[in-house]
Amino acid sequence: MSNEVYAPLKGIRILSFELAFALPAGTRALHDLGAEVVRVTPPGGNNFGRYVSVSDGVFHGKSCISIDLTKQEGRDIAMSLAIQADVVCNNFRPSVLTKYDLAAKVLRERKPELITLQMSGYGTPGPWSDFPAYGPSTEAAGGLNRLMVNEGEVPIRIGTGVFSDQLAGRHAALAIVAALQRRAETGLGEDIDLSMTECITHLMGELMTEAVVSGEVPVSHGNRNPERVPQGIYPCVGDDEWIAISIEDDAMWRDFVEVSEQDMLNDGSYETRQSRWKHHDKLDELIATWTSKWDKNELTELLQTRRIASAPVRTVKDSALDPQFQARGALQLVEHQQPLFGYAAHPHPPLPWLMAGRIRKRLTDFRNNGEDNEEVLYRWLGMTKKEVNRLEDEGVLYNEGPVQLGTFRIPQTNYDPEFGQKLGLPK
Repeated sequence: MSNEVYAPLKGIRILSFELAFALPAGTRALHDLGAEVVRVTPPGGNNFGRYVSVSDGVFHGKSCISIDLTKQEGRDIAMSLAIQADVVCNNFRPSVLTKYDLAAKVLRERKPELITLQMSGYGTPGPWSDFPAYGPSTEAAGGLNRLMVNEGEVPIRIGTGVFSDQLAGRHAALAIVAALQRRAETGLGEDIDLSMTECITHLMGELMTEAVVSGEVPVSHGNRNPERVPQGIYPCVGDDEWIAISIEDDAMWRDFVEVSEQDMLNDGSYETRQSRWKHHDKLDELIATWTSKWDKNELTELLQTRRIASAPVRTVKDSALDPQFQARGALQLVEHQQPLFGYAAHPHPPLPWLMAGRIRKRLTDFRNNGEDNEEVLYRWLGMTKKEVNRLEDEGVLYNEGPVQLGTFRIPQTNYDPEFGQKLGLPK
């Protein structure tokens, strides 16, 4: 592999009025593809006070300036920056930038070749267009929460609640790349309106089709699937350790029976997918009895020798030691501006694909609010240090300094204070 960095968007300037996680996740992907991303934050944007949360990666590598848009001079600076950009995006409610005279229509009148993207919870037009939203609310509105449980159970969120944010962010990145390609061909800009809820609804697939055709809500089968039987999550040796197994067809079932050496599975009532579905409860009991005697990684290796679809149920801690991740360089060490839990870096995933002969862009730590006021405004607008200092003194721009780390919660269970050392994290 050469030392050439994969950066197809090199030279593209993106000005992003972003908050929370959804749009930042998308512009982080664009940054990883080589674009210059400048995130614009309001005064007080460093009030999150949770460095661990911030370092989840959505702000990595981007420059950061902080502008008070309630002041006319701040709005003038924002407009001047927008004119210098290739893409301007935001994930405020649709009405927010309108009141600051920075709506897409106004920007495109000044620069027709500009690409704009508005991300919101529900998109425009529509009666919910200006409703506030976050990841968990759009997951609910998009129908995902209800699919996570069986009938009669309380709907739940998936993961930590940022699923919608990451999904919408990737859709935003795709839309912007498509608009850049169209502009390269036609010279024309584009106005993009993205709904986080619609991103979630795209995951419904055949279940939505079934519902709208039949008028009935499809029954959730949990981990099971009538087309792949048996399918489930089964216990392994250890405290809260599991393996996922999915049997595609009758041939794979026969391989599973052979490799498991479980004579009771040779019962004639399990020969076909339909019969196994009928006896899924009993099968799960038999399979769980067998898997519970195995280490999840060793059992995965055994099953995969017969091409039986299976995988250990990873914890987030497992991922850092995953040999497949290590072989692909799927985690990079991000050096901190400030020590975190006593360490000077932490592992984080870069782009999840490899280009033959190229290397992935190195990840760098996030920048504090207003940290790049002087550097960005000089390069984009030719402002002098004296001008920037004046604007900071007058409260048009803000440079808020490092995040105050404060006191972190020490984990109460499974706490391993030496785990960072095992990973080789630098002190």
